[in-house]
Amino acid sequence: MNQPQPALALTASPAPPRDRETQRLLDLWVQLTYRTASAAAHHSPDEASLRDLQLQVEDALSDRLDDPYPVLDELWGWEAALLHTAETPPEDCLICRKARLGLPADLPLPAGLGGAR
Repeated sequence: MNQPQPALALTASPAPPRDRETQRLLDLWVQLTYRTASAAAHHSPDEASLRDLQLQVEDALSDRLDDPYPVLDELWGWEAALLHTAETPPEDCLICRKARLGLPADLPLPAGLGGAR
C-alpha cells in the first residue's frame, strides 16, 4: 500500500537522495514510524518488533548518507510529532488516521475523512 509522505519527511534532507535505495529506505522508515507510533499509543504487542525494524532502517540510512545527522534529526523531530496515547482503537484514532493519510497531526480533518462534523 502506497501512502502519501509527510511534508517533513520529504524535506528532511536539504538535497534529494542520491539513489533509489536511499529513497526506498526513507520511505520504509516513514511507514515503520507510522506503525510504531500507532503500536506504542495503542499498546500493540508489535511495538518492540516494529521499533527494531525502524532502528535497522535508521542504521542503513546512516551507512548510506555522508552526513546522516541533519537528516536523522529532521526525521526524529517529525517522529516526535506522532507520539500520542489513546484509549480508542487505532482505526478510530484521529492521530493514527492522519498518519495513515500522511497529514500533519495538527491539521483538522474534514468530516468526510473522519474529522469532526
